[in-house]
Amino acid sequence: MQNASLLADLLARPLPEIAVALAKGKVSSVDLTRAYLERIEVLDTQYAAYICVTGDVALKQAAACDAAYREGRILGALHGVPIAVKDLCETDFAPTSNGMAIHRNRQTHRNAAVVSQLLQAGAVLLGKLAMAEGACSTHHPLMPVPKNPWGEQFRVGSSSSGSGVAVAAALAAGAVGSDTGGSIRFPSAYCGLTGLKPSRGLVSVEGVCAMAPSLDHVGPMATTAQGCALMLKAMIGGRGEVPAVSLEGLRLGYSEELLEGGLDAEVSSAYRRMLDAASTAGMVLVSCKLLDTPDIYEVWSRLCAREVALGHADTYPSKRNEYGSALAALAGQGATITVEQHKRDKTRQTEIAATWQAFMGEMDCLALPIHAAVAPVLDNPLGAPNAGVDNPLRFTAPANVSGLPALALPVQVDRRGCPIGVQLMGPMHSDFALLNIGAELQRGVLPALLS
Repeated sequence: MQNASLLADLLARPLPEIAVALAKGKVSSVDLTRAYLERIEVLDTQYAAYICVTGDVALKQAAACDAAYREGRILGALHGVPIAVKDLCETDFAPTSNGMAIHRNRQTHRNAAVVSQLLQAGAVLLGKLAMAEGACSTHHPLMPVPKNPWGEQFRVGSSSSGSGVAVAAALAAGAVGSDTGGSIRFPSAYCGLTGLKPSRGLVSVEGVCAMAPSLDHVGPMATTAQGCALMLKAMIGGRGEVPAVSLEGLRLGYSEELLEGGLDAEVSSAYRRMLDAASTAGMVLVSCKLLDTPDIYEVWSRLCAREVALGHADTYPSKRNEYGSALAALAGQGATITVEQHKRDKTRQTEIAATWQAFMGEMDCLALPIHAAVAPVLDNPLGAPNAGVDNPLRFTAPANVSGLPALALPVQVDRRGCPIGVQLMGPMHSDFALLNIGAELQRGVLPALLS
């Protein structure tokens, strides 16, 4: 067993520093993995990030990584790094529930493509992370509900709740999340993390339980943009780099209208701080009018509901009594949407995507809030009246409908002690460029928040 203080310090460090310590032989993957497992055993009774801890499997994976290092073989970007995956990624070594009590013991005999890529890149998988039922908005009453490490009174954000909590509480160096309408970005914002909803098609969703295939994306969550970049590189088979380049002259779009009203005062302050940080780093701020696509949320909502209904046809409504209320309501709504309406919505999605992609061609990235209000407390659901916004997905759904990448970055902590995040949207396939911008901002004027 290596130095206990070194291990304890590493658990709280960003993923890239952990990867460097492993590569330099300062710590073994087995010892690091064991330290994470011990921390999970002590703290996860409080945080409930994991639905399943795969300790024996993780230690075997870690031992294989250590052996490879001794033989001079580098497996990939995450060689020996302990991470965890959201419990909608199929795994051949643990059940995949998709957050549903009805599927709690469902064992598949394959790994999702993204899991296979992570394993090939040397990742050590600590377990499966709790999530909202069916990747919807709320947790099933019989399933674990993760607690926000910044304060248990604050909502974590759905649906990658366990992913956000695991990384924020240092129960994993990084985590895989999914995002259909903001499910990587909300937990990242409320837990003080960096999270990327990638460009559509960049990360395979094969073997990932679908919520709405037209809108689903799988991406990384970590404490820093560099950590997300290492994870993304592993998730797509080793492609892609994030060179450290100057931000001087890059064009950052923003909305003056949002600064003048429509946001909670503390969210507006965080938005302005992001813009100030970008300007200090040399980016050119470009005031722009946000796209007028008033039907984007309605299109998102119908696509989501219809595709949820189709995806759950084998169990809903036949096993309605085993569903939670939110997922049941969504599936029920989807059953009323006709094939013709779904076709119209798919056509409209294509039009909206083209419009947004053309708009983003005018800038290197666009700064947007993630939510108009600060993180809700537990007795106030996202979007409730005193959350300060009628449509909680106003700023997140466009990236899902259009397929554009969006990077959530932690910016500051509100007066209650809960983080606030801001997102950067980019042109299609600008994922690593976005991560570079985030990394440069975090390296200089916008340091990452560490819980």
